[in-house]
Amino acid sequence: MSNYKLEDEFISRTEKNLRAIEKLSREGESVYEVTQLINSLLGLLVYPKENFFEEIPEITRETMIKQGWPLPDEEISQIQNLRELVINMRNAVAHINIEFSANKSEIEGIRFKKYAIHDKDRENPLWIGVYSLEPLKKFVNMFLARLSKN
Repeated sequence: MSNYKLEDEFISRTEKNLRAIEKLSREGESVYEVTQLINSLLGLLVYPKENFFEEIPEITRETMIKQGWPLPDEEISQIQNLRELVINMRNAVAHINIEFSANKSEIEGIRFKKYAIHDKDRENPLWIGVYSLEPLKKFVNMFLARLSKN
C-alpha cells in the first residue's frame, strides 16, 4: 500500500470517528466532542502534511468567503488563501500552540498561533486565528469535502 493510500484511509477513518462522536453527542451520550475535533485536526492536518499539502489549492481569501468557508477571527496578521490557513493551523496543532476558551467547563473556541522557528519562548506570534466551535466544525467539514475531491 502506498503512503497516499494509507493517508486516504487514515483521513477516511478520522472522518468516521468524528461523525460517530457527533452522532453520540446528538443522542445525548456523554462524549467529548471537542477532544475528538482536536484529534481529527491532528489526523487531518498533522499526519498527512508531507505528502499532500502541495495539493491543497491556493483558494484566495475572497473566494473562500464567497464559497462560505468560515474564517477565523484573526488577531495578528491575515491569511491570504486556504493553503496558508491550513499550514498555520497545522503548525499550531502540531507544536501545541493552541489555547482553549471556555465558559465554565465547556470549551467554546480555540485560538491557533503561529510562531517563527527562532521564537523558542513563543513571545511574538506571527499569526493568531480564533475559531468558535461551530465555525471550526464547518471548516473541518468543508476541508474533509475538499480532501475527498483530491
